[in-house]
Amino acid sequence: MLTHLRKVAVGIIGISLIATLGACGGSAASGKTEVKFFNGKTESVKMMDTLISEFNKQSEDYKVVQEFQKDASTALQQKFASGDVPDVVSADITQDYIDNGLFQDLSKDDFWNGVDPSIKEIVTDAKSGKQYKVALTKSIGGVFYNKDLISNVKTDSWDDFTTSLKAAGGSATPLFLGGKDSWTLGQLMDFWGHGLVKQEYSLVKAKQLFVDNKQKTLKFSSDNGPIAVFADRLQEMKSAGLINSNAATASYDDQIAAFAEGKAVAIPQGIWAVSAIKEKNPKINIGFAAFAPMEEGKKPVVLSAEDSTLGIPSKAKNADGAKAFITFLLKKGNLKRYSEALNLPSAYSDVDSNWIDNPEEFKTVIDDAVSIGFTSYPSGFSSDDSGRYVQALLSGQYSNTDDFVKAYSDAWNKAWDNAN
Repeated sequence: MLTHLRKVAVGIIGISLIATLGACGGSAASGKTEVKFFNGKTESVKMMDTLISEFNKQSEDYKVVQEFQKDASTALQQKFASGDVPDVVSADITQDYIDNGLFQDLSKDDFWNGVDPSIKEIVTDAKSGKQYKVALTKSIGGVFYNKDLISNVKTDSWDDFTTSLKAAGGSATPLFLGGKDSWTLGQLMDFWGHGLVKQEYSLVKAKQLFVDNKQKTLKFSSDNGPIAVFADRLQEMKSAGLINSNAATASYDDQIAAFAEGKAVAIPQGIWAVSAIKEKNPKINIGFAAFAPMEEGKKPVVLSAEDSTLGIPSKAKNADGAKAFITFLLKKGNLKRYSEALNLPSAYSDVDSNWIDNPEEFKTVIDDAVSIGFTSYPSGFSSDDSGRYVQALLSGQYSNTDDFVKAYSDAWNKAWDNAN
């Protein structure tokens, strides 16, 4: 894997490094040891700035400096390949990172008191049974809709779903996609395409299937497998005018703006988007629905998984400082503030957080659907990469679904082979 990462690094140029909180002077001037915090979560940067500032003021030994990267998976690969290893990582800690010993085992650290048991199960490594990352919040994903434009989105079947979106009428886009930011389409594959596999198995079993690349079960290359079904349904929506014509070039920010301004009836997103939407339109009346089943006989699914995970690389130069910072973030008051700022439920059961105005609606949807987690992608084929293939599909770069399925499954399998 390390050889593969070096190859990746050679092909990556011009990556912009955005460091925050750098105005207070360097570690030498302050007498404190610098802790490099690598963050790939867009919505958390502002809140992390606040928490980092507070930590730096009260810490006699450490100064945390945050670096944000929008394309976090690619940037993190480059960092490991070049030796510029962060001390704390908030990004996708993939299975092969763990398999290659690139992250520390956190199982015996004092990070687990009060954690939701289901979250601890989800972050547990499928192979070793150990925990290499800790989560600050839970993630929820589904279809968010504007209640002023549509009374409800039906999700019992695919026909119910598309019919209810069409019924909204008006000039607003029924389902707005922000595909320029490839991760938005990668997560769409996560929830809708890969979700066809995930709902048949437990969270742990599904994770194992992806980690071990059990293609006899996953059936990525099959003409009636989940990748083909996903592609066909997406093309159907495009042909029917249910998604925006610029789905491949509109950004995540465009998606958020369109929804907040009433120009989109619904968007497929995670709960993390709510804070950004409400910043633009605090009075918007948001409803929540599951992802309708793309295949007959399947059930609706919702994302219910870990979010805002933190890990410490094995070659971190300041692991003690990293643990001190994580311990600070896990204080109940900080967990509550983080949860409420990002409109995400806390990963800790003993934290009383008013994270959303209508938590009962989310609970009802989750209870009535199959809960699924994020996909465990092989190194070299991240969620961002998955989204780039979907982006190409929406752009018309494949002559038919079969070509897309072959390209997608070949790239996935090649990446898995390289990593193993």
